[in-house]
Amino acid sequence: MVAGLHRRQPMLALSALLLAGILCGYQIGFWPLPAAVALCCVAGAFFLQQSPLRNAFVFLMFFCLGWLVSARDLDGRRHEARLLADAPKQQYLCRVGPSVIVAPLRGKSARFSFSAINFRSADGAVKCRHMPVTIDWYGAREAELGLAPRPGEEWSFTGKCKVRKGRNGLMEITVSTGVERSAKVAESDSGTWQARIAAARRQAAKRLTIGIEDWGAVPALVQAMLLGSRSEMSREMRRVFADSGTIHVFAISGLHIAFVTGLLVMAVRLLGVQRHYWGVYVAPLLIFYTVAVGARPSAVRACVMAILYLSAALLGRRPNVLAALTVTALAVHVFRPWLVFEAGNILSFAVMGGLVVFCGPFMERLHKLCGIARFEQDARLLAAAGETHRASRLRARKSVVLFFVDSFAVSLAAWISSVPLTAFYFGRFTPGGLLANLVVAPCAFLIVMSGFLGLLSSFVSVEVASCFNNAAGFFTWMMMRTAEVTARFPGGNFHVRKWEAWMVGLWFAGLALLAMRLHTAGRDSGLNWVKDAAEGGT
Repeated sequence: MVAGLHRRQPMLALSALLLAGILCGYQIGFWPLPAAVALCCVAGAFFLQQSPLRNAFVFLMFFCLGWLVSARDLDGRRHEARLLADAPKQQYLCRVGPSVIVAPLRGKSARFSFSAINFRSADGAVKCRHMPVTIDWYGAREAELGLAPRPGEEWSFTGKCKVRKGRNGLMEITVSTGVERSAKVAESDSGTWQARIAAARRQAAKRLTIGIEDWGAVPALVQAMLLGSRSEMSREMRRVFADSGTIHVFAISGLHIAFVTGLLVMAVRLLGVQRHYWGVYVAPLLIFYTVAVGARPSAVRACVMAILYLSAALLGRRPNVLAALTVTALAVHVFRPWLVFEAGNILSFAVMGGLVVFCGPFMERLHKLCGIARFEQDARLLAAAGETHRASRLRARKSVVLFFVDSFAVSLAAWISSVPLTAFYFGRFTPGGLLANLVVAPCAFLIVMSGFLGLLSSFVSVEVASCFNNAAGFFTWMMMRTAEVTARFPGGNFHVRKWEAWMVGLWFAGLALLAMRLHTAGRDSGLNWVKDAAEGGT
């Protein structure tokens, strides 16, 4: 099986080698060595095109490429850290990032946090190109109405840079300042993409609340679902979804991109667009949505993957989920190697990989266990005997059972893939999330669909938008109540000691053995999914 996947899906091996090289680069550094080896590998692959050694040169080149990009990033961070660690309090200039997170503090004060773009000292001696910079701007809550920094604006700050290790173990910079030590240098250019995206998000947030303004916490949850505005959620509500193991639905990730992609595909099908050209029409809209919700790593990964999948027919290739996932991993980590340490990025790829690997076999097994085939067989016999009403009722029952069975298979595949990482990063075990997701996942799809249609219809009719928004609000209420019941249920979630890295590796090794066991179960189990994946028929 491994040999077959290696021959038919070489991108798997290349992705693994690239990631291994990135990890090696962040540990060792010294980028000239992999750069020299990579050049030698390129020359060797070019001159030995007919030799069996050519593949070895290509594989080694990808390993060195990962080492090179991560070592260059590490070297740049170290250089900037040396410049800023001993720098006195001084004036800095930057452009405000695409989103500003507001955190209320005691009294009437608040903290406005945002990423700094083009961060540099006022005299131009220091410029940050590698380390991410976060500005914590303190002021009154009312400053959000006009005095606080807004996306796209140019600001001047006086403060001292603090260089520290972030959650991912890499160095980053934070600067604390306030209204007395800062000044706006230039307004945001309405023609820049940051300003346009910020304005579009504000308008979309208002349109999503039409008709449900007085529904309490529901409007903020709807905005978080569709726009990724998690800062609007209360701390108590965020804790409820975290304890129930369903907080992932608020991350603009594969789930949301898949829903939006499905809606866009339905639209282009209704317009009569041929399958080969779906990607041409869907890709620009999907890219705009991904950028509009903040272009988070998980959303970018899902967007690239969806575009590759939809564009396969135009390029004369079969749509292949496994190939799309591996190519996306290559593209994302070559340009952003530090994401290999980001918890959200790792969870996103792990869960998506689990869905690709396990959804098919789990569905096949559960279909056989629940007798789905027997439902259809009995319905055909009843229809042949003239019992059309009974046959229709039986098919309706089959559809309901099939929906819950497939939902459970998806929830189980995602759960077993995320459990070790949740325990490793957060020290939490949420068995209740396995059952809660049976309700939350369908509700999330209906919320995204209703909210998306409400957003589109708001440009035509406020009444129609209100109807769709009320539907989105109802499903949000159901999702919220399910999370609350699960969070309170005894044993639904509990804290555990954070797992060690070897424990996570042992879990995933067990999952690999499970995948091999499902594959070797034979044709009688209907588990030819691995062969299909290797042949590009996924």
